[in-house]
Amino acid sequence: MIPLTITSPTEAALWPEDLRRTAFLLDTTEEGCSGAGWAQSEHLASANLLSPVTPVTKTSFSLVGVSDGGSVSAAGALRRHGSSCACCVGRPVLVDRLLSLIQERARGRCAFFRHIALVVSPGQQCGVAQGLEISPFLENMFSLKVEQ
Repeated sequence: MIPLTITSPTEAALWPEDLRRTAFLLDTTEEGCSGAGWAQSEHLASANLLSPVTPVTKTSFSLVGVSDGGSVSAAGALRRHGSSCACCVGRPVLVDRLLSLIQERARGRCAFFRHIALVVSPGQQCGVAQGLEISPFLENMFSLKVEQ
């Protein structure tokens, strides 16, 4: 299981350099965190992180071509399951991004990381942790920790 630490911008800034070099920084705060020293960093819009996505989004878990209604493109474009697939429809934005990170890591499409630092506003830490703990998609992939 990959360690997933839910942290605040202040706590993320205190992470030791050796841990940063092997961690993926996923920042959801409006002010943004510095990506300096991290294996890789990304900013994810924080609005409704755990609300279900109503449209089916492009993910790296896919079987159906996104643009052509079902055929698989030779270019290797991102694909998704059909429009009624239970694992694609209604999946929260954060869960969707975490799952696609696992796929990108496995396929070598991003820097290899050993840890994920999920940066949220201090008031959101417990709520985000609870939302991720109940996700059936993530239960066997991450070990959650909340930094206080």
